[in-house]
Amino acid sequence: MLRAVEELDYVSHGVAASLSRGRTKLVGLLVSDIANPFTAQVARGLEDEAVRHGYQVLIASSDFDSEREAQVLASFARRTVDAVALLSSSGVGEGVARLVRNGIPTVFVDRRPPELGDIPLVRTDSLGAAREAVRYLIDLGHTDLGMISGPAGMPTAAQRLAGFREACQSAGLTVRPECVREGFLGTQGGYEAMCEVLDLGSRPTAVFSFNNMLAIGALQAVRERGVRIPADLSLVTFDDTDLFPFVDPPITAIEQPAHDIGTQAGRVLFARLDGDETGGEDVVLPTKFHVRGSCDRPGR
Repeated sequence: MLRAVEELDYVSHGVAASLSRGRTKLVGLLVSDIANPFTAQVARGLEDEAVRHGYQVLIASSDFDSEREAQVLASFARRTVDAVALLSSSGVGEGVARLVRNGIPTVFVDRRPPELGDIPLVRTDSLGAAREAVRYLIDLGHTDLGMISGPAGMPTAAQRLAGFREACQSAGLTVRPECVREGFLGTQGGYEAMCEVLDLGSRPTAVFSFNNMLAIGALQAVRERGVRIPADLSLVTFDDTDLFPFVDPPITAIEQPAHDIGTQAGRVLFARLDGDETGGEDVVLPTKFHVRGSCDRPGR
């Protein structure tokens, strides 16, 4: 028998073998945008943890399409994977509920719909980190600030906007409604949002960006309009990238420990796969604030 296997160069059917044991040895990861450097690092952290447990990660990117997300979740619910991590833009509540009903361990990464609060979440303190970053701009002397933000229904967007408003309110500053641009995603969204800010008759002197992709699009708009950073406009963004220290000027940014977030999400899932249903509270990891050349006092 062994001689026949060698002669035929036989390779066992891994999926069939796994299913016969009741496990696929796959973890599903649903993301909104795999091109986002933060997302890619989260995926790498989850993958590293999965490999330690003899698992692989199946990644599906929805490109912010809620219908596509629902289709992926329906596939996961049919037990094509043993556990699921979600870093997606929409709630897709019914799809997630189906995962739970089918006994598939699930964890949210970075954001979680309010109605699914009983599912674990691995995150950073978006509100607090945003508040501290905007306070830095205020301490530099900026009194007229703007923000380009994501969709109002996205929890992280809402939290970071709340942090922006809290910092301004605690400093006694009034935020002009036209200086807050909501509902944008991706580099094109950042470009459009910054164009709207720059088209204002009276521009803010500093802008806070919801994430790195919006900031990259915003930089394109700034360069096209000949606006100088930080002489004409200071810029701070959530989500640092490896490139931000090397652009001209280097971009002041909040760094999330993306790889560690993915690793922690994996640990939650594998603990649940091992039957440990305790510890359902959020895992909150610290951020770092990198002050670079994209910020200065107004009017300099």
